[in-house]
Amino acid sequence: MKNLSPGMRRALRQAQLYGHLVVRNDRLYHPGGNHPICSIQTAREMVRSGWMRKRDGQYEITQDGQLAAESESLH
Repeated sequence: MKNLSPGMRRALRQAQLYGHLVVRNDRLYHPGGNHPICSIQTAREMVRSGWMRKRDGQYEITQDGQLAAESESLH
C-alpha cells in the first residue's frame, strides 16, 4: 500500500467523519468548513489510488480509503 502523506491522512479522516468533502477554490473542505483540508491535486491523487471517488461534485471515501485510514491510525 502506498504511504499516505499527512494531507491525505487528514482528508481521509475528515471524509470518514463527515461522509464527503466539498471543493471550493481548488481545495477540499468538510461540509460547512472554513479551513482547507487538502488541495485538489491531493484529492486527485487519492482518486487515482482508489481511496476516494468524485461523485456529484463531492469527494467520498471508498472502502479502500477506509482501510487505508484505519491502518494509518494504528501506526
